[in-house]
Parts: sequence; structure tokens; C-alpha cells
Amino acid sequence: MFDSWLFVGILVLTVAFQIIIVEFLGALASTVPLSWHLWLLCILIGAVSMPIAVVIKCIPVKKSEPKLQHHDGYEEIPSGPESA
Repeated sequence: MFDSWLFVGILVLTVAFQIIIVEFLGALASTVPLSWHLWLLCILIGAVSMPIAVVIKCIPVKKSEPKLQHHDGYEEIPSGPESA
């Protein structure tokens, strides 16, 4: 994940903008400054969520077959490459 400098740059800019918004633009963004405990918790949740998302994306998903029959008994008119 961290081999791409573009990814790391966007990540750093996102964190910096979040800090600026929460700490300095509270009235504009309707936020209150956080204690260092809450900042640490936010960083921990963000750091844990990224590897979990990568693992979840690696789980294979079986593609479902399209249903050609409607609930009222009529069949759908085929379309697309499989109808040729």
C-alpha cells in the first residue's frame, strides 16, 4: 500500500486537512477540538480499517446468474451478448 508516493501523499494531505478543519475551523465546520486521546483513537481506527479493507477485497464472491423470470410468471426479454 505504501509503495505508491501518490497514495502516501494523498493520505498525508487528507490527514492534514482533517486536523486543520477539526482544530481550527470549528465554527465553520461545526466541530470541537479533540483531545490527544481522541486523535490517537481516530488514527488507530483509520490505520486498522485500511488493512481490513484489503483483506475483505480479497474474499472471492460468486457471481449470481441473472434471473429471467419475474414474480408474475412472465419471462424477461433477453438482451445483451447472450441473446445473439
